[in-house]
Amino acid sequence: MKVLVATSVAQGTRSTDVMRCVEGEFVYMIEACPYSVRRPYGSCDCGITFRGMTSDEVTTTAIVRTVRGLDLATYIDCLDATHRFKRKLGCTCDFDAVDQAWSLTAIAGMFAEGTVVERLVDRVVVRRAVGA
Repeated sequence: MKVLVATSVAQGTRSTDVMRCVEGEFVYMIEACPYSVRRPYGSCDCGITFRGMTSDEVTTTAIVRTVRGLDLATYIDCLDATHRFKRKLGCTCDFDAVDQAWSLTAIAGMFAEGTVVERLVDRVVVRRAVGA
């Protein structure tokens, strides 16, 4: 199954790049706040980052990987576990692990294995070198 995982590949091509995730951990996206929707490269990076399922840290790049033996039910469980833990810590955000899993696997499925992608609010696109 194809999924998005954190990567440091192609980091540094933008001044806003950040990679604090664990290399290779599954990533997901939170809904961008109104400020980040208006100014994605502003002081809040929630509209341009992926969040690590394990580390709860952020990265501006992810890579498409095929994880052999991973099925949708297990992937949903991973997403759900991430948010169960966050709720225990007081998070009151709305999160639907099933919808998120379907969206993430659909996004990953659009790209070839090894493609590095970036996020711009509600779009995920191929990361290209600046000036390319």
